[in-house]
Amino acid sequence: MSSTFCILPWIHSHIKPNGDVHLCSRKSIPLGNIHDIPLDTIFQSDDMNAIRNRMINGKTVRGCEKCYHVENISDVSLRKLSNWWFKRLLIDDVVEEWKDDTIHDGTDYNFDWIKEFSKILKTPKIEWIGIHASNICNLACRGCYSMLSSKWKRDEQVLGINPHPLYNINMDEFGIDLTDINFITMFGGEPLIMKQHSQLIDFIANSNNIHDKILQYYTNGTMLPDKKTISVWGRVKKLQLFISVDGYGVVNDYFRHGSKWDTIESNIKSFINYSNKYNWELRISTLISIYNVDRLDILHNWLVNQGINVDKINYNLCIIPQELDIRNLPKEYKDEILEIYKTINLPTQLINMVTNHINTEPNIDFIASAAFSDKLDEMRNEDNPNPLLKVHMNGC
Repeated sequence: MSSTFCILPWIHSHIKPNGDVHLCSRKSIPLGNIHDIPLDTIFQSDDMNAIRNRMINGKTVRGCEKCYHVENISDVSLRKLSNWWFKRLLIDDVVEEWKDDTIHDGTDYNFDWIKEFSKILKTPKIEWIGIHASNICNLACRGCYSMLSSKWKRDEQVLGINPHPLYNINMDEFGIDLTDINFITMFGGEPLIMKQHSQLIDFIANSNNIHDKILQYYTNGTMLPDKKTISVWGRVKKLQLFISVDGYGVVNDYFRHGSKWDTIESNIKSFINYSNKYNWELRISTLISIYNVDRLDILHNWLVNQGINVDKINYNLCIIPQELDIRNLPKEYKDEILEIYKTINLPTQLINMVTNHINTEPNIDFIASAAFSDKLDEMRNEDNPNPLLKVHMNGC
C-alpha cells in the first residue's frame, strides 16, 4: 500500500494568478503555465504521469514535503484527507464537510487507495479546479507576497524585491471549460472584490447543472457577499466558505495588514447567521506562525463562544515564508511556549502538533525572522503586539 499516494494529481489542478499550474494549494513545483500550454495538455503531460507513477509506487514527490512533514508530527495530512474526501464524493456520492489536517476525528484512512480509486486512475480527468483568479487584494498579510496580493507591491519594492505585476485576466481567458467541472475553489487575492468572482457567479447562475456545483471560497472576512452572490450560493449543491483569521483583535490586524478587527468581528457574526440560514459550511482558517502561536487559545475560544464548532476551525502550519515558521524561534522562546502549552485551552491534537513541530530543528536562523519583522514594522509604522516575541526579537 503506497504511503505517498494522493488522488489529487488524477482529478485536480491548481492555478496561480500568473497562470502557473500546481498539484494543489500547497507550494508545489509549477508543472507549466496556461499562457504557454493549455491546461488539459499540462494535466495529461509526461511530467504529470511521472508524478502519478511515483505516487503509485510509494515514492516521494517534490513539492509534497509539507504533507510528509505533517504526517510525521500529526495523525493526518491534506493528502490523507483528500483521499478520504474524494472517495466519499466520487465513489460514494456524498459531500463530506471539509476536514482539518490538525484535528483527527477518528476516521480510518488506512485504505488501499489505489484499489479504491482503480477506475478513476485509468482516466485522469479534472474534477476539481482551484483558481487564484487574480492577485487583487485589499490586505497585505505578513505571510503573503505580491503574487497573491497586489497590496504587497509597494512593500516589496522598498525591500528591494522585484514585485509581481497585477494579474487580472477575465475568467474565460483561463481556457477552462467549467461546464462539467462541478467542484470549483476561488482563492485570493480577495475573491469577493475580484471581477472574476462576479464572472463566475454569472456563469454558475446560468448553468443547467447549478445544483451539481460545489463551491469553495477563501475570503479574508473584510466584506460580505452581495445579494446576487448569496442567491447563487444558495442554489448550488454545497457552499464551503473559509474565513481566514489569524488572531484576535490587534493580533489579526497586525498580521493581516489593512484589516480592522471591528469589521472582521461584525462580518464573522453575519457569516454565522448566513450559514445557519442557508446551510453553508462555514469554517475558520488560521495560519500558525511566530506571531500567534503563544495565544492561539484567545482566538480559538472566542470563535467557539460565537457558536463555531471546534471541528470547523482549521489550523495550518506556516512553513513558507520560513521567517514565520515557529520551528525557527530561539530555544528560549520555544521553552516558554512549551510551558504555555502544558495548560493552554486548545484541542489536544492541536497541542500535540504544535509542540511536535516546534521541537523540530530550525531551517533558518531566527535573526532572519527578526530582521524581516522589524523591517516591515518600520515600513508600515506598526508595533508588534506580542510582547514575548518582541523581547526575543530585540535580543537578536
